[in-house]
Amino acid sequence: MGYLKYTFLAVLGWGCWAIGSKLLSRHFNASSTTFWISFWSIIMLSVIVLVRRSLIVNTHAFWAIPVAVASLIAILSFYKALKTGPTSIVMAVTNMYIVLPVLFGILFLKESLTLTKVIGFLFAAVATVLLSI
Repeated sequence: MGYLKYTFLAVLGWGCWAIGSKLLSRHFNASSTTFWISFWSIIMLSVIVLVRRSLIVNTHAFWAIPVAVASLIAILSFYKALKTGPTSIVMAVTNMYIVLPVLFGILFLKESLTLTKVIGFLFAAVATVLLSI
């Protein structure tokens, strides 16, 4: 049950992040929006890591590079879409990213595919279409 607390905290944080991102994108281009949000995030994260002394450094740190590239491409594209498009559509469509990790989990990590998950996918697809029109 402990992970659910963090799951809902993440939802709350991402919701506030999405609203703030839309408001900031009115005043910045995609690169500047990404820079300022990332800059302040890394400052705050640095403080947390220093206080907790929790930074792990090993050879796996280099695997963060391709993940960072994918993240940067996604976030720059997201902020460009958010600046030029309606929030309701941009958020609905981009949040369909969940399909990729769920499929990855099922196909490669051997997580179970249940009827409930299939129905959830269908509802998510229908919700995306309905929110986009």
